Amino acid sequence: MSQIFLISASFGSIYIVEIQESNSVNHVNLAGKNRMYAALTLHEIDKFDDGITTKANLYKVFDDYSQNIFLLKNGGIFLGASIKPLSEQYLPDLLIIEERFFELQLIIHNLQGVSGSLTSKELLEIEQIEFELLDVTDSLTEKLTIDANKAIKQKETLGIVLPIINAVVYVATIYVIFQTLKRENKKIQKLEKLYTIGQMASRLAHDLRNPLTVIKSSVDMLELKSTEKNEFTKSMCDRMKGSVKEIFHIIDDVLEFARTKELNISESSLLNILNQSVSSFNFPNAVTIELPQNDVTIKCDAIKLQSVFVNLFVNAMYAMNNNGKITVKIDETSTWVKILVIDSGPGIPKDILPQVFEPLFTSKPSGTGLGLGICKNIIEQHNGKISVRNDPTTFTVEFPKT
Repeated sequence: MSQIFLISASFGSIYIVEIQESNSVNHVNLAGKNRMYAALTLHEIDKFDDGITTKANLYKVFDDYSQNIFLLKNGGIFLGASIKPLSEQYLPDLLIIEERFFELQLIIHNLQGVSGSLTSKELLEIEQIEFELLDVTDSLTEKLTIDANKAIKQKETLGIVLPIINAVVYVATIYVIFQTLKRENKKIQKLEKLYTIGQMASRLAHDLRNPLTVIKSSVDMLELKSTEKNEFTKSMCDRMKGSVKEIFHIIDDVLEFARTKELNISESSLLNILNQSVSSFNFPNAVTIELPQNDVTIKCDAIKLQSVFVNLFVNAMYAMNNNGKITVKIDETSTWVKILVIDSGPGIPKDILPQVFEPLFTSKPSGTGLGLGICKNIIEQHNGKISVRNDPTTFTVEFPKT
């Protein structure tokens, strides 16, 4: 979008400079006509004094001269083009031209005769006025010409620079599009890969459930019917049951990630969901979980959200090495409900912070790396969002109220 704006702005700049150039050139032409009318007026006065022309002809020259001064000062239509009023910086010169013009006009108006009636004093006064008119008009024309040349050079410079800038912007736009497509292509490839892995893992998880159930049952029977009631047998059975439980947990994670179930939406107490989440897991005594006092009722799948908060609490527990405090807060606005899960752990390394919600990513020595990915999927099913920040480590879950 910014590239399109830059290209449009460059064309707009050229258009503005072209208008300025045209305006400056027209002002120069009008100032030049003033010079011509000043000389023509002096010539007509000489003819009038010699009896060759009449007052009527003089007045016609004065009218043309007056109209030209007015057009230069106030702007209007000149040679079919609209021109702006003269800039204030040139008005002092134009004011002198106006004053001298009206002085000259007044002298001619007060003449009694038709021709040949100018006295030596009047002729001298006219010559002085004409001299000042020509001098100021030449000065104004020169100043306007300098500005017109600047506008022309500016246009020429822009005509060279802007195409180069537009070419650079165009190349940059192509590069940005290419990089965007490249990133999106990687995302698509990753999604396709995850889909394939998910399908294979789902089938594998289903296939593993039956033999694992048999193993668990066998261990239970072995523990129950073993005649050798010693610590070694009990220890081995507990280890096997713990391993089987961990495998079942991994299978549940894989199946949860691979399938998308319809949400069972109902109005639920958020505080009740948080309490159920704490009760459903056996947290060590050294881990303290402080729940909020306020409550909010939201429309959600309570079981799904419970699994989200259990996952966040367990992750926080591991991050604190089973010793620390987890604080949960509920904030709300008119449209959103926000739940903050804050732990007293050391924080998440900055280099992996952007990756924590990516499927299969984990910083722990064991685990599937699907936990936070599952949380993100569930929250997005609720049209919500989840984010994380450090100092202190805070996972923020947001849900719309409607």
